[in-house]
Amino acid sequence: MGKAIVLYTPDEHDAVFEEADSSRPLSGAPLPSIVAAENKLFLAYYTKLWLPEGRPNSPVLVSGSSLGTISLTEFECPIAFFSVPVSNETFDAHPLAFRGLSGYGVFRVENSSWIRRLTAVQYYHSKPYPGAFSDKKHFIFVFHDSIVEVAADDLRERSFDGSMIDAQGEMLQLMRDPSS
Repeated sequence: MGKAIVLYTPDEHDAVFEEADSSRPLSGAPLPSIVAAENKLFLAYYTKLWLPEGRPNSPVLVSGSSLGTISLTEFECPIAFFSVPVSNETFDAHPLAFRGLSGYGVFRVENSSWIRRLTAVQYYHSKPYPGAFSDKKHFIFVFHDSIVEVAADDLRERSFDGSMIDAQGEMLQLMRDPSS
C-alpha cells in the first residue's frame, strides 16, 4: 500500500499523543475551515450538529449554514501547515496511522520528524539560527475526509454555537484584529 502525500517521513523518534483537552471533530461531516496568513492561522470545525426539530433521527445534509457547536482553534506563532485528503477509507496510508493516530481527534507529535526537517531546512540560510523552530509543536487534526497538520508554538481553542458561516466570519474578524 502506498503512503499518503506528506511533507516528512517519520522515524523511530516520532511519538503521537491525543490532545485530551481538545474538542473531537464531528464524526460525519465536520466541514473543517481554515483561514491563514503568514503569521496567523485559524481552524474551525463542527463538534456537534443540531438536528432539525421534529426529525431527531433523520439524516441531515451538513452545510456551512447548518447549526451546531463549533470548535475554533487559533494557533500561536504558526510556521507551517498542510492538509491531505485522507479519508476513513484511506486513513491507514498516513505514515503515523500505526503510532497512535486515530480517527476523529486532535493529536500532538513529540520528537516530530516534520519539525526536525523544518529546522534543518533553515540551515540553508546564509546566517542560520541553530534553535529555529526547535520549540514548535506538531499538531494533527483528523477529520472524516481530510487531515490538517500544523507546526506552531501552541494552540488556543474555544467553542461556540452557530454555523460554519458564523465561524468563518469570526476567523476573518480575528485575522483583521492586530492584537490577535
